[in-house]
Amino acid sequence: MLDIGCGEGRHVFGVMQNFKNTLCIGLDMDDPSLAKAREGYEFFKSISSQGASFIKGSAYSLPIPSNTLDLVVCSEVLEHLDDYNLALEEIHRVLKPGGKFLASVPSYWPEKICWMISNEYQNMPGGHVRIFKKKGIIDDVQKNGFTFQTSERFHSIHSPYWWLRCLFWNNQDNNILIRIYKKILEKHILQNPFYIDLVDKALNPILGKSLALYFEKKA
Repeated sequence: MLDIGCGEGRHVFGVMQNFKNTLCIGLDMDDPSLAKAREGYEFFKSISSQGASFIKGSAYSLPIPSNTLDLVVCSEVLEHLDDYNLALEEIHRVLKPGGKFLASVPSYWPEKICWMISNEYQNMPGGHVRIFKKKGIIDDVQKNGFTFQTSERFHSIHSPYWWLRCLFWNNQDNNILIRIYKKILEKHILQNPFYIDLVDKALNPILGKSLALYFEKKA
């Protein structure tokens, strides 16, 4: 599998844990993130029989031979790319026929509210250059040789957190509401208490911050 924009390796380590016979590759342009990923790999490498590697590279020119991968993950990356269709062409090239492509992008209207509240959020360096509508991104991926399978939304309780950050952009680090909300999110991530998880899952169809999309490369 290949994780494009792997950051510190979260998805790679998840695949290593659940699919122990899968060789994993993490790709990113950020050197500090890759260093963290390699550091984390030293802790996680015993859970997989095939291991993983982390390399620096661009989504526009993947350093992978054609028709070799079973799975490509591209989570919260396409919204940052000026020419995301070129990245989709590359993803199609490196996947085997029948290979899986898992993508996630910010959901349309929670992201739209962020842009409406804060110009700074919209224009921050390295930020989001577009807002995807669900039908539009599905159509674009399918035009690049994929079959759409299903979709779901995640992280509903993250949407109000980002609205608060946008509302108080200039002093977000010192805002008491943001600090309290961040503690709730950290508790959910680290401890996953059932009552927070229940609220998150119940609100996902309405407030889900991320839209996950599942595709298969046509044979």
